[in-house]
Amino acid sequence: MLRQLSQKNIKENWKEYKVHIEKAFVSTPGGNVINSGGPQDTYKVIYKQLMDPHNKTTHLWVDDAKNYLILTQIQKCMYTGKKTLLITSQTRFKKTNSKTSKQIYLDIHNTIGKFAKENQCVGMYAYSDLDYFAKMAKETYEWSKVITRYQFYFPL
Repeated sequence: MLRQLSQKNIKENWKEYKVHIEKAFVSTPGGNVINSGGPQDTYKVIYKQLMDPHNKTTHLWVDDAKNYLILTQIQKCMYTGKKTLLITSQTRFKKTNSKTSKQIYLDIHNTIGKFAKENQCVGMYAYSDLDYFAKMAKETYEWSKVITRYQFYFPL
């Protein structure tokens, strides 16, 4: 089961969490380009947002078995005013079997989805370069009604 981490937990374990967030952000060829200010600046910003008691938009999640770490952010569309929850980063602490991976996918949908609804979000977005997520979206379409789109990033 996923749970949102407290600021105290994040502060006490930030060095470990930071390593995994950084790994997730740069695991894709060219992924480092997105961190144009340099990785250290990026993680300082993430940490600052997670530690800000007035910031309710950035969240860090972990499952009970400490297999997965997930970073989310609530975003508000400047045109419609509608909010969505963006799954910014998801990574594993260690290798897991397919049953565990499938359970995390379900937990994301159920636990983080419930959190998003409670925060008046109309949906969730997840960007990933992993074919696994596209496969899971197809497998779970009947109950999740996921809409699959392609995102293209053109580095300049």
